[in-house]
Amino acid sequence: MKLIDKIKDNTLIFPINSIEKSTTIQELLNHILDQGYLTAITKLFSSINNQDKTLGSAVGRGVAFHHSSSKEVDEMIAVLGVSQKGIDYKSPDMQRVHFILLLLDPMNEPNLHRKFIHRFKKFINEGDIKTKILDCDSRNEILDLINVWENEYLLDKNI
Repeated sequence: MKLIDKIKDNTLIFPINSIEKSTTIQELLNHILDQGYLTAITKLFSSINNQDKTLGSAVGRGVAFHHSSSKEVDEMIAVLGVSQKGIDYKSPDMQRVHFILLLLDPMNEPNLHRKFIHRFKKFINEGDIKTKILDCDSRNEILDLINVWENEYLLDKNI
């Protein structure tokens, strides 16, 4: 599953407006709602928020992941929020979070997000990709970075 197939112009928020974790989750969910992927987000917000209290979504180095399953989606939905200022997620390394990925899986495939997160981690931790993203002026520039990296990655892996 390619990143660029799921992170698209309508599922990339740049820049994200939120300045704290709970409003960031809300903004990501509202964006998916506004795009017509969902009809309600109250239960999802509660589920993701509760899961975050138990597991923590910040993984360090400026990155956080949220995920849940939804009966409203037939295929995995990914929304990426990019914060140039960073958000205090109480990350284990105490760094502010700049890259927030929210994934929604269909109910019949609750672990689909794992492969996507694995590929996203490879992308976001590659060289100076974080700096390049934060230096971008538009969503299209970020999408181009993802596309170029992914094409090179697939070429290197002979996929």
